[in-house]
Amino acid sequence: MKRYKKEENGKLEIGQVMYTKTFTLTVDRALCKGCQLCRLACPHHAIRLIPQEDVDGKAVAPLLDVDENTCDFHGICAVVCPFSAITITVGGLNESPAVAKGAFPELARDIAVCNESCVPGCTKCEEACPLGVLSVNTEAGEVAVKKELCAGCPACWMACPEDAVEVSKFIEGTIQINDELCPADCKRCLDVCPVNALALDENGKVLAKELLCIYCGACKEVCPVSGALKVTRSAIRHTPVNSGAWHKGLERLTSKAALQRELAAGNAARARTAVQNLETEVNA
Repeated sequence: MKRYKKEENGKLEIGQVMYTKTFTLTVDRALCKGCQLCRLACPHHAIRLIPQEDVDGKAVAPLLDVDENTCDFHGICAVVCPFSAITITVGGLNESPAVAKGAFPELARDIAVCNESCVPGCTKCEEACPLGVLSVNTEAGEVAVKKELCAGCPACWMACPEDAVEVSKFIEGTIQINDELCPADCKRCLDVCPVNALALDENGKVLAKELLCIYCGACKEVCPVSGALKVTRSAIRHTPVNSGAWHKGLERLTSKAALQRELAAGNAARARTAVQNLETEVNA
């Protein structure tokens, strides 16, 4: 078995070459926003975020690094990345072994456009999207959606004059800013927020636009004062799964209380299903 690590063409790649197949993990630097999620989710602590120097007086998101000797290539980091910056291939094919084995779910990326409701020539959703998920073909009157790149912020929905766009957050939570702790004239969190969920109020204080926030934690990674900014994730919407690996991952990403709520909801759902099945058998 051989392991390698290389960086070229704006991508970090690590790999594990075996006799039967090759596993690779690739990080697209252009898509990565330096958020916390992959680092928190990794059960082997193979991911770290390297702080970067400011450029032209503005904060730069930290650089994601992966230890090729610690990574197990199960793809948990790829699953939880809201920006689809991480990909896993097995034998040259895109695949997340964690999902394929039923150990991890996929994020519930819900975004859709009703082209029939769109105003001809309108490009407001495309202009509002901070991640380039939507593109408008004004001649055809259609909106194309790159669903895999949608991080769940509702900027497009908020900008659409006809409610033709529907999008749901897949991460729920809260963001709190203690402006008494914020350094004077500090805008580092604004510099790195990938979805423009932070702004300055009329007094120059940082203001969180809660509706836009996706709770990725990129802002917290560059905040220079402990306690000035708090990001809490309370739930993650995902495809059905019931595994210990996911439960541990959910706890790392959110909290023990959030895990207990999901477990309780799952138990209640299974109990309802069992009762319904029993009623069906009795009535048969």
